[in-house]
Amino acid sequence: MKSDEEQIKKAVESLGEQLKNDASQEKNVTQLADEFFKNGHMPKDLLNLSDQQVEGLYAQGYNFYQTGRYKDAVQVFRLLIMLNANEAKYILGLASCFHMMKEYKNAVDTYTICCVLDPENPIPYYHMSDCFVAMKDSYSTIIALEMAIKRAGSKPEFQMLKDRALLTIKHLQEEIKDTIKAEK
Repeated sequence: MKSDEEQIKKAVESLGEQLKNDASQEKNVTQLADEFFKNGHMPKDLLNLSDQQVEGLYAQGYNFYQTGRYKDAVQVFRLLIMLNANEAKYILGLASCFHMMKEYKNAVDTYTICCVLDPENPIPYYHMSDCFVAMKDSYSTIIALEMAIKRAGSKPEFQMLKDRALLTIKHLQEEIKDTIKAEK
């Protein structure tokens, strides 16, 4: 009986010593991580993940998205964003998942982050406008489409997007005019 109590006491003391050591190690790890990130490194670098491995994760997330497994894709894109929050395509992937899941507010918020990271890209604004349509917010839709048109500029790869945006704006403006007339 007494030997059991002594063993328990020794185990508790040993655990206490380990926790003290772990606390100092945790402090060292935290300091190293702070220095690592202050020097411009990303978590993927800290985890020693190659660009090829990260791109493989992106391919998996994209595959989930393409096959309609949006919740799975959300998890992959969130992981990718944690690994490198400066990569616009990861955030665009997450926003697209929210969009397809009809979580329009989350999609708009996430598309907005894309617009900050990749300000010359009209695509996030265009998709954001679709979310505003679903939210029945015509004015925000028009603003988002105007931003998409501005960013599309005269780039030929965005001509179709620009044409669609212009048609949608025209239609929405007519709708707004009709609504105002009906209210009078």
